[in-house]
Amino acid sequence: MSLKIEGTSCARCKAYLFSEDDIVYCPECGAPHHRECYSALGHCALEELHGTELEYSRKKVAEAREKIQEKAEIKQSESESQAQYTVCQMCGERYAVNEKCCPKCSAPNFSKVSGFGSFDFLGGVPADYKLDENVTAEDAKRFVAANTHRYIPKFAILTAKKKISWNWMAFFFPCEWMLSRKMFKNGIIVGILSIMATLLTIPLSLELENISVAEKATYFDSLMRMAEALPQMSKASVIFQTLGVSISLIIKTVSALYGDYIYKNHTVSAIKKIKSESEDIALDYRKQGGVNIFWFFIASMALQYLPVILITII
Repeated sequence: MSLKIEGTSCARCKAYLFSEDDIVYCPECGAPHHRECYSALGHCALEELHGTELEYSRKKVAEAREKIQEKAEIKQSESESQAQYTVCQMCGERYAVNEKCCPKCSAPNFSKVSGFGSFDFLGGVPADYKLDENVTAEDAKRFVAANTHRYIPKFAILTAKKKISWNWMAFFFPCEWMLSRKMFKNGIIVGILSIMATLLTIPLSLELENISVAEKATYFDSLMRMAEALPQMSKASVIFQTLGVSISLIIKTVSALYGDYIYKNHTVSAIKKIKSESEDIALDYRKQGGVNIFWFFIASMALQYLPVILITII
């Protein structure tokens, strides 16, 4: 796309526009639209303003954006001139500029790092962008806490139109990722399915372990010996192995495709509940949001050892 659309919204649906969106511009005033929005109307959403003082103008929008940016830079410059305190871009806490990180949320103090004047924890999404009627990108940033510059833009895109994206962490570690992000219900379901998939692969693994291999055989020779022995394995073990591997791959793929969408819905739902019930919103954001690496390792250990324990008991 040759025209810049940063900070602009669709003239019809008002949704925030991203560079990957399919965008068309009014040939008369230049107002940006989603292609589907323009096609649905058959004309510019601001057609009634054409020829008036209120007609959309990219030049006017650019000038207004520059003025806003100038004011923001002036305000930031005035703030920095104090030289004694800084404001955390994650939680808004004011603290001494010589601190390495925010004492409240532990976000790094980027003003101390050479070459970093600031860091956009929202990943380019406006703080007041609505992910839901009562939930803004700023709310989600405070709840997600870690890696927000990735998740908040994802949430914004998923809110605008899509339901799928790709999350590598959810692909390689679906259960661990969900539990570490405190999506306990989803994480437990995925964990149970993963353990079932592993149990299905154990019979063939046990049969392969019983194959005699020369003491000084190389790894490649061992693999060849196992491959030669596969036709002799029981059909049930081979079928179970195929099912187990297939189920595991399906779990990983579905988690990777829908993980961000599930996390976005979890975030929005949790924030709405906190806002309606909490007496200390900031505290509950930290308790219910963010990342707990402890759960990641617990899930990893459970997935590794529980199948073996279950097989031994059975």
